[in-house]
Amino acid sequence: MIQSLQKKDKYHFAKTHQNSSLRYLCGFAPLRVFSISGCLPQNFEVSDFLLIMSIVKAEGIVIHTMNVRESSKLVTLFTREHGLLKLDAKAARTSKSRLRGNLELFSVVHLVYYEKENRELQFMSQAERLEGFPELQTDLEKLGYASACCELIRRTQAGVEAKPRLYPVLLETLRAMNTAQEPRLLFWGFQMKLLGMLGLAPNLQYCLNCKTPSTASGEHGDAAVWHFHVTRGGFICPNCAGHTGALPLSGESLRVLSNFQTWPPAKLTRFKISPAATAEMAAFFRAYLSHHLEEAGALSSLKFVKEIKQDLQTRQKS
Repeated sequence: MIQSLQKKDKYHFAKTHQNSSLRYLCGFAPLRVFSISGCLPQNFEVSDFLLIMSIVKAEGIVIHTMNVRESSKLVTLFTREHGLLKLDAKAARTSKSRLRGNLELFSVVHLVYYEKENRELQFMSQAERLEGFPELQTDLEKLGYASACCELIRRTQAGVEAKPRLYPVLLETLRAMNTAQEPRLLFWGFQMKLLGMLGLAPNLQYCLNCKTPSTASGEHGDAAVWHFHVTRGGFICPNCAGHTGALPLSGESLRVLSNFQTWPPAKLTRFKISPAATAEMAAFFRAYLSHHLEEAGALSSLKFVKEIKQDLQTRQKS
């Protein structure tokens, strides 16, 4: 019914019916929380409203925010059922807004939003924070790695079908990172699980040449040099050494990478690895992601972490 109104008639309709929901549908006012019962005129059919938009409830993780206009926010959330959501939180920065304080970065929230078909940006109505991670806000290194996890979500999940199994992986990673001593290990573990869900998991089961199983790494010892072929997506055992263009990996690094694929984030916090293995895995993830996950590109969050570490090293020397 509203869709068939001319502009002049819409204005008269909106002036006559001061209810905020009806005025919004006519394009004259922001949408507010409302009750359909008892607020619609007699000649207004509920089906008219449902054709325009629907009310959706979901749980999501705030992975990005941006201030817009004088008092609003654009909020990007990752949800289990709906994947990536971009919502307009109108007046969220005003002192009287119920949204204020509930949309901090990395917060887990229960939200209500209004969804209109074929519209990329939806409107948020309510948000209640269920869980927060204060250490991710105050510890700069944790902030950087947590932001890198969210940046990967934004770059790989935009415009794709929701992946329900990925939501708990992100949530458990942020939860473990909040109290972890070494957040970088959790970031690597998150990358490995994300690659698996994207169908890009590296083959860490056996040698690409002779099919020697990776369990044989213990027989060669942690110091034995294995090699990983980025383009082929698998490793070469010490017996098949001599292949150029492959990344060196110790038996220790190979074992840790295998655990990244299966261990839950909370268990990864127990890892104690050598500086040499740390350097090898950093090179592995840098090369593998840039080759197989072009949309990840150069993560700005990792540049932030690098700058923090360089600044700390400079201060320690001075």
